[in-house]
Amino acid sequence: MDQSVAETENKSAFEYNKMIGKGVNMGNALEAPFEGSWGVRIEDEYFEIIKKRGFDSVRIPIRWSAHISDKPPYDIDKDFLERVKHVVDKALEANLTVIINTHHFEELYQDPDKYGDVLVEIWRQVANFFKSYPENLFFEIYNEPVQNLTADKWNELYPKVLKVIRENNPNRIVIIDVPNWSHYSAVRSLKLVKDEHIIVSFHYYEPFNFTHQGAEWVNPTPPVGVKWNGEEWEINQIRSHFKYVSDWAKQNKVPIFLGEFGAYSKADMDSRVKWTESVRKMAEEFGFSYAYWEFCAGFGIYDKWSQNWIEPLATAVVGTGKE
Repeated sequence: MDQSVAETENKSAFEYNKMIGKGVNMGNALEAPFEGSWGVRIEDEYFEIIKKRGFDSVRIPIRWSAHISDKPPYDIDKDFLERVKHVVDKALEANLTVIINTHHFEELYQDPDKYGDVLVEIWRQVANFFKSYPENLFFEIYNEPVQNLTADKWNELYPKVLKVIRENNPNRIVIIDVPNWSHYSAVRSLKLVKDEHIIVSFHYYEPFNFTHQGAEWVNPTPPVGVKWNGEEWEINQIRSHFKYVSDWAKQNKVPIFLGEFGAYSKADMDSRVKWTESVRKMAEEFGFSYAYWEFCAGFGIYDKWSQNWIEPLATAVVGTGKE
């Protein structure tokens, strides 16, 4: 047995969760209908920039469903798979822990009975393709189960995907999202299978009318001008939500990854900074790893045109290291 496999078997999911540590989502790129159509292409140098800023990990959302054949075995387009490989390789070269997922598989939301098998086949290919990759590549089965992909349907589907992944990735970390948009309040409706190499993920955008004010894709669009002042009651609200997740996680002896949190750029910068810093500190207080949503688009912390970090928001996400 080579050393890396031996080490993998001895490391707990909690230790792997620490490897995620402070993360950022490479949003609006590979999960767009095609890369670039939402204004973001992932440039090779981004990963060194992210690492130097103090981040430990990147989450890479991917819309595999836009790049597969329409009949079994739902072959993934080779050029797209090579593009994902290139991005993953560059992130790993920068010594980041990397999470790849399935994102925006819209048909699965509508008809899980019909498209659940497609998700299984997507992961059969992805897991096989990346099976020899190092242990700091993690798989996340599916982003934000919701709509007709109910908690019951999700609890039925994700173990089938996990089983396929385990065929050739027996010890790789697999991340399982909680149901209902990965909302903190739905954590108790997730039924965990017995597996020592899983991490559970939830997303946090509360209060929604603050974090998504002016968001054009929300119907109706929440009005702008909502402040978040960081008052004690506001911070205590976050704490109670995170404690709800943490209590469940302790009962189930599973680590927690806050896979997304962020406030849209239509909110005022002062409120965004206060909210983001408060959520990040709360995640650290509860021992959750996290990934901010996202790097360089509407929620972003990096200006790809001027090639500068957007401050003080970036510091709110990653901290100063002196806290």
